[in-house]
Amino acid sequence: MDIQWPLTLFTVVAGAGAGLLAFAGISEFLQSSKRSRFLALISSLVLLIVGGCISLFHLQNPANFMAAAGNLGSFSPISLELIFLGICVIVAIVYLVVVNREGSASKVLGVIGIVFGLLFGYFSGHGYEVIAVRQSWATPAVTFSYCLSAMTMGGFLFLALQATTKDEATAMKKTALVVGVVAVLETITYLIYGATGQIGDNAPLFWIMAVVVGGVAAAVAGIVAWLKVKTTTGMAYLGIVVAVAGAISFRAVMWLAGSTFVPNLFDIAANSRGLFPFN
Repeated sequence: MDIQWPLTLFTVVAGAGAGLLAFAGISEFLQSSKRSRFLALISSLVLLIVGGCISLFHLQNPANFMAAAGNLGSFSPISLELIFLGICVIVAIVYLVVVNREGSASKVLGVIGIVFGLLFGYFSGHGYEVIAVRQSWATPAVTFSYCLSAMTMGGFLFLALQATTKDEATAMKKTALVVGVVAVLETITYLIYGATGQIGDNAPLFWIMAVVVGGVAAAVAGIVAWLKVKTTTGMAYLGIVVAVAGAISFRAVMWLAGSTFVPNLFDIAANSRGLFPFN
């Protein structure tokens, strides 16, 4: 099956935005500066909106867009994906308003950002897991790989912003540790997916680009940044590159694994994910 690039890039770009929103919230408890959070929220908002716009290319024409919008009340996987995308945008905007104010409002919005950032990452993958006509998709490893890859990308983006704003070394070490742990968990979910034996001829792309580059290298970058603060800037940018490369490669393998699909796969997938209601 051909790679559906609009959907791939949508989940990567918007996923990174959701992960960045979640890390802005996490940073409330890691002694990060308000400036880092403020820039992270602006960046998150841009990524979420750009990702949403990319998804429109998948819908191809306004009629399909209206059909998808009209079907939001079905709470199907794709409906939840779009709903949580919209909520993340709203949370980022409100968070921006209160982030520099004194009081508990910022921390409350931070917790909300963590919750909905994770939910968007989760449902961006769960929408494929529920398409039971393809065994290689019908596994929780797909859902958690999408979620954790979004968090890894967002975490390294936040770390890079911290380095740019010259945040406190202690705060950057804490962020790097969290990102490193998330990247380790991401690597584990990639390995679990590979163990399903469904990647076929795409093994080199999966094991080299997704697991080694996107998983192991990302985890190493996070851990090195935690151990040596002087390497934070370099490791943060390296982490962004390898995490994005791994996320794209994983999604590409997932789509390519659909090459033996039934002829009407795309219609089945669209309906199963809730783009259009079943007749």
